[in-house]
Amino acid sequence: MTIDTINRSLNQRFAAELPDCYERRIIFWFDSEREFEGMLDELDIPGVKLLKLTGDNFFAAKMLLCETDTRSNYLVYDPLTYPKREDNWLRDIQLYSEEFRADLVSMQMDELHIPQTTQLRRAMKHYGKFFESKERAAKLVALGTQYQNAGQLHIDIMAVLCNTRHNTVNGVLRAILCDSLYNEDNTCLEQIEKFGSMQALQEMTARYTGYADEKYVLFDLAAHILLTAFSAIGEERVLAGLEKYLSPENQPACYAFLDEWNASAEQEKLFETADDITERMRLVERLEKVDTAVLMRLDSLPCIDEVIIGRFMQEIAENVIKTEEILEIAESRRTSKWYGRYAYLYDGLYNIAKMQEFHHAHIAGFHFGIYEELWDAYCKELYHMDTYYRRLHMDFRKSLVSASGALDDLFKGAVVTAENLYKNWYLSELNGSWNALIRELVADGFSLQGIPQQSDFYRRIVQPVTNDSRVFVIISDALRYEVAAELTEKLLRETNGTAKLSAMQSVFPSITKFGMAALLPHKTLTVTDTMKVLCDGVSTDGTENRDKILKGKNLKNCAVTYEALLAMKQSQRRELVSGAEVVYIYHNIIDAVGDKANTENQVFEACADAMEELKNLVRLIVNSMSGSNILITADHGFLYSYEPLAESEKISTSLVTEDVLETGRRYLLTDNAGKSDVLMSISMEKYAEELVGLTPCENVRIQKPGGGSNFVHGGVSLQECCVPVITFKNISKTSKKFVDIKKVSVKLLSMTRRISNNIFSLDFMQSEAVGGKTVPATYEIYLCDELSNPVSNVQTLLADKTSEPQDRVFHVRFTLKSVAFDGSAAYYLNIVDKETGEIMERTEFSVKIAFSNDFDF
Repeated sequence: MTIDTINRSLNQRFAAELPDCYERRIIFWFDSEREFEGMLDELDIPGVKLLKLTGDNFFAAKMLLCETDTRSNYLVYDPLTYPKREDNWLRDIQLYSEEFRADLVSMQMDELHIPQTTQLRRAMKHYGKFFESKERAAKLVALGTQYQNAGQLHIDIMAVLCNTRHNTVNGVLRAILCDSLYNEDNTCLEQIEKFGSMQALQEMTARYTGYADEKYVLFDLAAHILLTAFSAIGEERVLAGLEKYLSPENQPACYAFLDEWNASAEQEKLFETADDITERMRLVERLEKVDTAVLMRLDSLPCIDEVIIGRFMQEIAENVIKTEEILEIAESRRTSKWYGRYAYLYDGLYNIAKMQEFHHAHIAGFHFGIYEELWDAYCKELYHMDTYYRRLHMDFRKSLVSASGALDDLFKGAVVTAENLYKNWYLSELNGSWNALIRELVADGFSLQGIPQQSDFYRRIVQPVTNDSRVFVIISDALRYEVAAELTEKLLRETNGTAKLSAMQSVFPSITKFGMAALLPHKTLTVTDTMKVLCDGVSTDGTENRDKILKGKNLKNCAVTYEALLAMKQSQRRELVSGAEVVYIYHNIIDAVGDKANTENQVFEACADAMEELKNLVRLIVNSMSGSNILITADHGFLYSYEPLAESEKISTSLVTEDVLETGRRYLLTDNAGKSDVLMSISMEKYAEELVGLTPCENVRIQKPGGGSNFVHGGVSLQECCVPVITFKNISKTSKKFVDIKKVSVKLLSMTRRISNNIFSLDFMQSEAVGGKTVPATYEIYLCDELSNPVSNVQTLLADKTSEPQDRVFHVRFTLKSVAFDGSAAYYLNIVDKETGEIMERTEFSVKIAFSNDFDF
């Protein structure tokens, strides 16, 4: 350091503002090597006196500073060393004074604002090569640490060398393990060996994780951390023979490390690491010997979930469905570490279990005395089986594009069992009973008394609304009843309006041209020789013709497609509906996807898309077109099953004795002489005097070239002919009828307010059941200190239960971070609304544990 640099540095130090209660500044310049003794005469520090210690003037120096001159600023040059503390006569003055050193390490410490303590100076001397790079030094400064001990300096330097801003023990170790599990390929380790201190890394690792091998093999380190974390909750016998990888006293720290890694942006790397260790340690073989009840408590490694899921999927494939166990585990795993990766598989298990639960509830079949009872039962409860099946195949579709390997193969086997349950039992039994009840009646026409009819829709439902206000009618092609039931719930939860679901019987055949015609205002429906459907003699084919029919009631009425409406500007939409009593909006996504052979297996995704589009269309009508009365219905429903049909599920048109006028997968139109012993006959005299319809019973399709055969409609199954009607009414916030949307709340149920373990569990209660305007909510729950710094992991809780209070309890496991806890300080458990960030509940806790992550040497 040059004399100019020294002068500048000392002048800045003496010019700085004095600390509180200080009237002058004394700075001791330590130079045990006497490197700068010859420069003392060149010092230029105005207003500062120089005092040089010689070893013989201690008494005089102390008299000067303490008695003779107590007001002047002093620079005390000290080139001496003190083997014993009592040899230093001025030590008491040094304790309240400042230090200055002009060597390279001191200069670096000044530049980095690191206190000039003996401990920190010793640590700095390890890193000469590190500070040769201004870029590395700048990154260290950028971390912004106020150093209290050398341990944090070691950690920060390792963080810089590992190129991470997470300057904690966890952050450094995570960066190293994410780089590579092989020492020769690990850049972080290479950088620490070149510019850092392997001694510091090894000591830090040993103190924190218990891994103390001098060879510092990264794979072994990773295995040590993961297996020690596993052992924190897992049974010891599972890891018999792997004791060298375990450190019981470090279980909390390793579990917390795993928790933090899992919650970080490097979760995928943790999965790869865990997968590698699982394979080489053959952990799956060990876990397969553990009872499911024990596995349910474990969550540290992803292979635990794979064993649980694989076990149930295998059993289901063998036609063993443990309903209660599956429902319990699908619920309990929702707060486990790896649930997000396997959610679609757990959901798949859940929906198969619900299908089996439904089967057990209706094991005797669907025996009703009259068709009205079966119709009502389907609308109230029996349609749920269709929903479970649809949701199962939504989950299954995700497995087809994922990379879970063996689990996805097992899922395929489980789906075969579910398919048999749905198609060969449910569809067969349900529609067999339905067909038996209506077969003789529909021979005279497909219009069952006591059930609202689709052909009366305009007169019975639309017309009454127009007496008071405008009504918007959304017709979504192939929106079947069970999908509409879910849409109704969404509208209730996510809009300001009310939504009620009802049903009506479709016309036959349950296809677009007949259903669309039936929904229009008319006195008579007829069919031409070319099989076109007419309303009072007017063609119903296409939006333009339907628009004309609506204008026959009111010239301002209109029909428009969903796509055309979206393409309009707001002013154009308002102009379109100005003066209209009735607006028909035609929406088509389900039928458009299902009717094509190459996309029919995506029909359930299309159902999900349809619900979102219809929900947003309702909002558009309310907000952009001032609509308050909205009806959502369909032209028909559909039948769908995933597996390819067997030959026994198909029949040929050759079985019909007369010429066929029109053929679909689920219907035939012929003249009145046509008949068949294997098809149900339905009179269609109201359309044409000599017209007869024929339809297969149950789940059977008619052989026909082209198109798909899994997604079908046109027949009289409940899935095809039970057409939904959602009556939506927007409610203004100023109305007395307005009910605001309310999220369910979550309350802490556990009575304890003292935490004495690093890993602890608490119970929470969802206070209300989800339903209507009471909607699900997602909460983040964690423990924090008085400054709101989280001191535990953050657990996400999805409160969406619709069940009884005793079934709305959540058991949640937490892990304390590896920080020092103050037994006398207050800590707080926060329940935070994830969407808004608002703290909904804050409960004070005390933490009484003896663990600290501080390390120093």
